[in-house]
Amino acid sequence: MNRIVFSILILGFFCSAKAQNIIDVEGALVRSDTLQKNIFLCFTGHDYYEGFDYVLKVLKTKKIKASFFFTGDFVRSHKHLVKSIINQGHYVGAHSDKHLLYCDWSKRDSLLYSTSIIKEDISRNIKLLNDLSVEALYFMPPYEWYNKKVVEIANELNLITINYSSGTRSNADYTTPDMSNYISSEAILKSIYEYEKLNGMNGFHLLIHPGTNPLRKDKLYLHLDELISYLMNKGYDFKKF
Repeated sequence: MNRIVFSILILGFFCSAKAQNIIDVEGALVRSDTLQKNIFLCFTGHDYYEGFDYVLKVLKTKKIKASFFFTGDFVRSHKHLVKSIINQGHYVGAHSDKHLLYCDWSKRDSLLYSTSIIKEDISRNIKLLNDLSVEALYFMPPYEWYNKKVVEIANELNLITINYSSGTRSNADYTTPDMSNYISSEAILKSIYEYEKLNGMNGFHLLIHPGTNPLRKDKLYLHLDELISYLMNKGYDFKKF
């Protein structure tokens, strides 16, 4: 068993009095300390960026820190923005260099690229972040889709693979009306509120995309103030990785 996954398992299962982390079957950390009433807001960046200024304004107003995961392409295109996010004290982590789909959608255990290409893709992402004085510890895979091998490759690069927590529809905020799986922001918010009511969200990794296709006019990130206020009223604190 690799070192990072073993460490997480030790923390999650043998030190349960201190923390209870949830690891999925592929080996990624998908929920942090369920004993604490904390939520981890997670934002990714690759193609689009139109909502970042708004998101950062809300986070500043609410006086909370969040976690951002950027591809190398995003960093190269928006270096000033990434530097600003770093300077504001938010966590910045890796999200691959070229946002490649590493493994097959229907046959998850099948890699679509060689291990060397995947490793090089992640390494380039790490190098760009290092150049901005960011020591990446956490890695959210592109498309939030991965398998055990991808987690192993990330571990070899001293990265802990993480993903969003399942149960809500927030990860579908990128969908557009022409897609069969399109879901409105109203429906996404309802899914979050209902999940919290039924299950609680201690340690939840809540993913939101601050930039989405122009075809989607209904932007979930524009509801961020409302969402944070609702969860704060439920007694949650917001943490970064």
